[in-house]
Amino acid sequence: MSVARYDRIIRSGRAGICAAPKLVGPLRAAARSAGVEWFDLDLAGVTGREAFLKRCARAMRFPGYFGNNWDALHECLIDAAAAGSPGAVVHWRRGAALAQRAPEAVKVALEILRDAATYWGSSGRIFIVAVDRDSAPGLDLPPLR
Repeated sequence: MSVARYDRIIRSGRAGICAAPKLVGPLRAAARSAGVEWFDLDLAGVTGREAFLKRCARAMRFPGYFGNNWDALHECLIDAAAAGSPGAVVHWRRGAALAQRAPEAVKVALEILRDAATYWGSSGRIFIVAVDRDSAPGLDLPPLR
């Protein structure tokens, strides 16, 4: 898919969780062009909830007082929307080990991210979590369109 097509998706205010495209470069370029935050959530080596939350805090540049729990993750994602950000794209990648060893953590994390996407989307701002297909085996995620 071309940068122009992703640009239309970014500017549409779409929000939700989807399967990442095979090539994320054009999506990233469209996000950058629109002034939308890009967060590279690289989960290599992450096998549990605590490590996942720490990786989120680092990747999404959460404040130092981040509580390293599910409620704090939700609050930081909502606070970012309230701060006036035009939107965000989270690229969830290399999460196969987490999905295998802590499937419940993946389920809860995706629920929180889905809720945050709904919140962002209710104000017409984009919040997309693009999950690499090999990062969440067994999840049936729609493609980004």
